[in-house]
Amino acid sequence: MAALDPTLAVLAAAGATGWAALGAARAQGPRRELVLRGLLGGGAAFGIAYIAYDLLGAAGLGPSWEALLAGSWPAVTTALVIGLVEEGAKLSGLLLSLRRAEQPMAVMATTVGVCAAFSGLETAVALSGGPVGPAVGRALLAPVAHAVLAAPVAFAVARAARRGWRSAAWLVPGAVLLAALLHGLSDLALAAPRFGQLGFAAALLAPVLAIYLHARRPALAPARAREEGSRPR
Repeated sequence: MAALDPTLAVLAAAGATGWAALGAARAQGPRRELVLRGLLGGGAAFGIAYIAYDLLGAAGLGPSWEALLAGSWPAVTTALVIGLVEEGAKLSGLLLSLRRAEQPMAVMATTVGVCAAFSGLETAVALSGGPVGPAVGRALLAPVAHAVLAAPVAFAVARAARRGWRSAAWLVPGAVLLAALLHGLSDLALAAPRFGQLGFAAALLAPVLAIYLHARRPALAPARAREEGSRPR
């Protein structure tokens, strides 16, 4: 591993803090605390993922970029392992950052902070010593991709926090698996020689469309009611 690039580390930290603050902008309560808890949770998530990768490597099961480029089932398995490790780690960081009874908007804001810190640390560690352009672009924009991929986890945790963990905790494992599949698909797309960018965009667009449709539900309900009321009986 190359020595840590101080400039890239500062840029990644600034990007992570900026995205965390933006994610907490509309949340109720102490926003600075939400930002801080999210960033600390992201640091914990990165540490958990780092340890998991080390353990997998020691067992001879560590994922690699070469395995992704190999294609076929080894690439699919590698992508799924990466997705499970990183999305599971982000879930762990999120749970460590939350209070017992947290509002849904606070959960979403904390998720953005966790993903921003996770992405910033990943960029600083993985891309130090590499080309400057891609490293800077990733430092500034990768937090968005990580947050989008973690959206299923954020929604599941927010619902569990609102309805009670005993009644809604079953949603979380499925959300982690969905997020891992999306994450794996995005990694496979980046490794694909053709149409890779299109696949990556599709993997990120799916959660965005789901969030948009979920947000539109209250606005669409009155329109549907009026439409049904105007039908001849």
